[in-house]
Amino acid sequence: MSPKNTVRIAMVGAGEMARINHYPVLASFDDVEFAGICDLDRAKLNEVGDQFEIEHRFENVQEMVESTNPDGIYVIAWPHYVYDLWIWCLQHGLNLFVEKPLGLTQHHADCLVHLAEENECITQVGLQRRTCPLLVDVHRRCLEKGSITHTVCEFFKFQPGIYPTATGHWLDNGPHAVDTVRWVCGGEVVHIESHCRRINTPDINWVQATLHFDNGSTGLIIFNFTSGKRIFRVQMHAPGILVDADPEDGAMVYTANAPDGQHITTQEAAGSDEPIDYKGHRAKDREFIDSIKFSKEMTSSPFRDAHKTMTIVHSILAQDQLGRR
Repeated sequence: MSPKNTVRIAMVGAGEMARINHYPVLASFDDVEFAGICDLDRAKLNEVGDQFEIEHRFENVQEMVESTNPDGIYVIAWPHYVYDLWIWCLQHGLNLFVEKPLGLTQHHADCLVHLAEENECITQVGLQRRTCPLLVDVHRRCLEKGSITHTVCEFFKFQPGIYPTATGHWLDNGPHAVDTVRWVCGGEVVHIESHCRRINTPDINWVQATLHFDNGSTGLIIFNFTSGKRIFRVQMHAPGILVDADPEDGAMVYTANAPDGQHITTQEAAGSDEPIDYKGHRAKDREFIDSIKFSKEMTSSPFRDAHKTMTIVHSILAQDQLGRR
């Protein structure tokens, strides 16, 4: 099958996440055309439609799909608002890009994967640490030395009080830490040890977890949303090499032969000062577009893989519930 000259994408959602991270990237691709845009907020719909020169605008998704017949669709909104829409898209065979988390429950994730596979849909979840150029570079350097022995992912923020959405602190943000550890370590998780806390709030905002993999690697997660600063930091260890990386800042690479280390900025690794480049959003979107263009799945976070991340996230929540009995 010949590749498509133009990939026509329908957009659902005109909120901040889509406006900052997805519309600009897709608009920059010469082989992508916006088939239409849909949002219930008419003001946002027109604002984003005008900004990215999207002619066809809708307030009903089914009407947009029937009118434009897109090659793929982005549905970027909180899962408790759009889960049923995700299901509808998959039932109608639409290639689908969503942001994490992949639903609110294990049932949600199970159903989404089942329908995606049943209808042979190309899917992608916006877990962009896997495509952050800096992390990709230093991960490769580690693997050149040997298998990953262990990794540590720390995710800190200061978000006091009750989390203002249906997801909670952990379900909304934890997938990034879990997925990064899964990607770095490789293999499949065979055992989980975890401890959760609720610090000055009724929902979980502190998690410490150890993930054991079938390839012998170990992943450690420290998640604290009562800390003093936002930090997402990843350590990678392989024989004779240590990486200490912040995907939005830079990394230090230490080896047995160079113990003083080498500093690499995230901008240097990406060859760009644009956040959509060095954070990994451009590469994540490109995977989805190329998969549609060449009719071949090239996505690094298809639903069936993101499902594994969500299963670990929910397992940690389940361990907490069992521990409270």
